[in-house]
Amino acid sequence: MTSTRISYLLRAHAWLALAALALVAGCVSQETKRDAINDINAAFKAEYEASLAKNGARVVSANPGEAFDGEYAAFVKLGLVVRTQSRALGFINADAPAPLPLNRGEWDQAAAVDLPKAKELLRRHVGALAELFHFEPEGIDTVMTATIIGVRDGSEISFTMRMREVVPPKSGLPRRDYPPPTALKMGLDKLWGTVDRELAARLRKP
Repeated sequence: MTSTRISYLLRAHAWLALAALALVAGCVSQETKRDAINDINAAFKAEYEASLAKNGARVVSANPGEAFDGEYAAFVKLGLVVRTQSRALGFINADAPAPLPLNRGEWDQAAAVDLPKAKELLRRHVGALAELFHFEPEGIDTVMTATIIGVRDGSEISFTMRMREVVPPKSGLPRRDYPPPTALKMGLDKLWGTVDRELAARLRKP
């Protein structure tokens, strides 16, 4: 059998598999799909809260005004658009199309870590339809908030990060509320690194 023939058969089998999964998807109720995503949300919420407890807040050696400016600049540098802000309240809300603040390579790297667990949870509810699930960034926004408060040693900055649907996913499964755990961890690390650089640059100025 020629390599061209083999390649054709492999493509044909792939299309047949996708068609079979599409039929399965049509037989799964919306309630079942919602239950499946609720399981993922519950699991990811626990990891989300653990990540924020560990790395979602930090005290920096800057007064609240300097911390506010540094955090604002960090959001902008990472491609997020500030939607609401209050210097008096020490609050910034920003968003951007996913995968920001990660680039696509970073997002794919994080997704590869978290996908097996997500598919395992989905299989309990939707069986083979779980194979259609991917952490696609298309059609969702990353929504982030920063809160800055003055403390004795400087300022405490704390973050939140959630996902917001813009366009329904191709898989037909409902969207998740929480980012994939590894993407959250990588996003927080990237954000803190950018904040540190922005504050260092500002504090060096005379």
